[in-house]
Amino acid sequence: MNACMVITEPRSRHLEELMGFSDDETAAHITEQRGNRGFLPLQGVASSRVVALSVWDSDADADAAGLIFTSHVEAVSRYLASPPQVQLLDVAVASGAVLSAASI
Repeated sequence: MNACMVITEPRSRHLEELMGFSDDETAAHITEQRGNRGFLPLQGVASSRVVALSVWDSDADADAAGLIFTSHVEAVSRYLASPPQVQLLDVAVASGAVLSAASI
């Protein structure tokens, strides 16, 4: 199982727009993709940083969704203070409750 983490820093006063886009547009497109096991947009408590975490069945599934990530990053670029940081990760341990179809 694989994960993709995208870390963004919104421009001043654009946090709500960035989070709104993650909730509406990105979540719908990402969760429709083959092999997607979940999508979590996270907002920093002490900072305005936004982290989007998606979990995938395989590298191939995550790679196939790459065009969606690219198009969504382009769509929100006007809200970002700097280019997003993208990290590809291997899921080391997964709780069945977290990754079950009923909980996502």
